[in-house]
Amino acid sequence: MEQFISDLSIRTKGEGFTNITNALNKWIKDNRLKKGILVLTSKHTSCSLIINENADPRVLKDLSAYMKAIVPELGFKSISGDNKEQRYLHSEEGVDDMPAHIRTTLTCTSLTMSIKNSRLDLGTWQAIYLWEHRYTKKNRIIGLHSIAEKIKIEETNSNNNLKSLLQTNSSRLNEIDRSKNQNSSISLDTQFISKKHLSNDPTNAIDS
Repeated sequence: MEQFISDLSIRTKGEGFTNITNALNKWIKDNRLKKGILVLTSKHTSCSLIINENADPRVLKDLSAYMKAIVPELGFKSISGDNKEQRYLHSEEGVDDMPAHIRTTLTCTSLTMSIKNSRLDLGTWQAIYLWEHRYTKKNRIIGLHSIAEKIKIEETNSNNNLKSLLQTNSSRLNEIDRSKNQNSSISLDTQFISKKHLSNDPTNAIDS
C-alpha cells in the first residue's frame, strides 16, 4: 500500500451541481491505483460534496429547491413559531454568501470512497457531485488523499501481452479462415471442370 496526495481543480458554472465522478476515476487510472481508499475534501466553506442520483436530473432540481426553502436568502425565522425574521449578520460578500455557508454546514465537505478494480466503487445510479452554493462561477479545489495498492508493472505488461496474443491469434484465425474459403473455392472450381470434361466425353455419358 502507498499514499497518494493531490488536488483536483474544478471550475463551476455558478449555483448547481458538477458531476466529478469521471474526473476522479481518471485520476485513479492515471495513478494506476488498483484498490484502496480515497478521501475527498472540499477546501472551501460555500460548496459541498455529495453522492446522489446520476440518471434523473429532476432529483437534483428538487434537492436545490428544498435547500433554498429551508435556508432562505436574506434571513430566517425561528422553528419555535416566532414569526420574527432574523437577518444574517455576515452579509458583506453578497446575499448568497451566508446561505451558502449554512447549506455547506447542513451537507458535507468530505467523502470517503472505496477504490475497486481501478474505479470508485459506486452503485449503478450513484455519482459524486460538487454542489456549488454561490451564484457566480468559482474555481474550487478538492483535496485527494488515497491509500491504495498500485497496479504492478509486471501485471500491466502481462495484460498487454495477453491482449497482444489474443489480437495475434484472432488475426491468424482470420487468415486461416480466408485460406480455407479460398481452398474451398478452388476445389469447387476443380470439381466443376472435371464434371464438365466428363460430360463432354461420350464414353462417360450418363444414362438418362
